[in-house]
Amino acid sequence: MVRREASVWLARLQSGRDPDVQRKFQIWRERDSRNAEAFERVRRSYQQAGLLRESSMATPAHRQPEPRRPQSRLRPAVAAAAAILVLVPVGALLVGSGRLWFAGSDAVMLSTGVGEIRQVALADGSRVTLDTSTKVEVSFAGSQRSARLRYGRARFQIAEAKVPFVVESRNATVTADGGIIDVEQGAQKDTVQVLGGAADVHRSDGNRGSSAVTVGAGESMTINSAGMEQGSVPSAGLDWTNGMLQFDGTPLVEAVTVANRYSKRHIVLAGDLGELKVTGAFRAGDTSGLAKALAAAFQLSVQRRADGALALSRSGSRERKK
Repeated sequence: MVRREASVWLARLQSGRDPDVQRKFQIWRERDSRNAEAFERVRRSYQQAGLLRESSMATPAHRQPEPRRPQSRLRPAVAAAAAILVLVPVGALLVGSGRLWFAGSDAVMLSTGVGEIRQVALADGSRVTLDTSTKVEVSFAGSQRSARLRYGRARFQIAEAKVPFVVESRNATVTADGGIIDVEQGAQKDTVQVLGGAADVHRSDGNRGSSAVTVGAGESMTINSAGMEQGSVPSAGLDWTNGMLQFDGTPLVEAVTVANRYSKRHIVLAGDLGELKVTGAFRAGDTSGLAKALAAAFQLSVQRRADGALALSRSGSRERKK
């Protein structure tokens, strides 16, 4: 509760909406030493996060220019924050029956770069983990909880509440009251994997009239322009949130495509290697180590190209450098 209060105070300080907020904050801060400690922890977390924010708390559309006034010593540190890890709209958090409700509205845009994996705590108790090169917009409006996956992959650990949590991607709409759900937006298809709890999934690419399909724990759903296909969650690949890639009889082309997402140095395949399949666990982002392991396993040669890419080919064959 103290941490949530600290998050609210940070949002109020950052918004600049209340001209008397500094005095009120100091009263709250000095009331209990735990308040000051919690605020410093929250402030440091915000500073260390490398996320992008689009929040009405910081940029209200109706805000008018204010007279220049002396800044508090807290102001520069707060203004330096690049993201909001705990999303709490000012004056909007209401607690009832042990569950969280939201009044008003606010949204936060979360993103990761190449090779980054980041977990973010939300105000309702949910958590979202962003895979490499991922962007997610989380929005709390009134009593609604929603997220939109712009691109990439994200894991949603959804806290139970009175209203469902809705996740939208290009082709899929996922609704759940709780549980753990992976949502991935690919070039040709979207994939939903339910790791805990259950979710209702239906197409959201202009076919909202389609009926929802309930997907239980251990099941998956693939959605594309042709329709929906239900399957099971593979045992491999579930540890991506820990920075590990797992392959189990995965075609080499597919494994390399996945590995290349986590590094700016890519592996390229020269020649016909389509029949090779990969089994094993590898650290995400270490394409150099993966290339050496693949070369040793399949008796391939590794050549570094002028552009930095690592070319895998049959031993004895040579490809002209580009």
